Amino acid sequence: MKDKGSKSAAVLGSGWLLDVPIKEMSRYFDKIYLYDIRHPAKIRKQVKLLGNVELRVCDISGFARPVYKYVKQYRNGKKRPPINEIQPLNTLDLDEFDFVFSCNILNQLDILLTEYLSQFFDLTDEERLAFSKNVQKRHIALLPRERSLLVADYEEITNSPEGREASRKISVHHAVVRSAEAKRWKWEFDTKMTYHKDKKTFFEVLAVEI
Repeated sequence: MKDKGSKSAAVLGSGWLLDVPIKEMSRYFDKIYLYDIRHPAKIRKQVKLLGNVELRVCDISGFARPVYKYVKQYRNGKKRPPINEIQPLNTLDLDEFDFVFSCNILNQLDILLTEYLSQFFDLTDEERLAFSKNVQKRHIALLPRERSLLVADYEEITNSPEGREASRKISVHHAVVRSAEAKRWKWEFDTKMTYHKDKKTFFEVLAVEI
């Protein structure tokens, strides 16, 4: 937030506010807008106490309606167009904000969309990757330059109980992961082996100003 204007800020993917220092932000900015597809009841109650936080419900990716239309066209005509024809609706205007925080959602934006598409088609690995790349590229392009912070986990690592590496899975397919200016750390997501059976799960995370 340092050296940014203090009138307004937007948090994209606010969720349960686990990754958002909302009290500090509410003291710094005159107004904060939290964007998500759904705001938990606990969070709605919590932000009322702050007074300067507003909740906005939206599809941050911009792809939900186009994906629904794509499936509908297929079901009506039984001919599926190329996956790259799914393009987002540009309904989210972030230019009004002094600061925009994309809060660990970059690799999540396409998950539900891909699951929905998979109910109707057998998507190839190439199609899944192409769609994921497009969603992520569009999201980063949406962020106002020199006023945005992107935090994202970009690689999942699983280890055996003894600490041996078992697997790595890349989840962000964008050049931003190679940024030399990014801060990086390893998130100990699950060391009790409940997320993956008999495996400890870690995420490589980056934070970078856009």
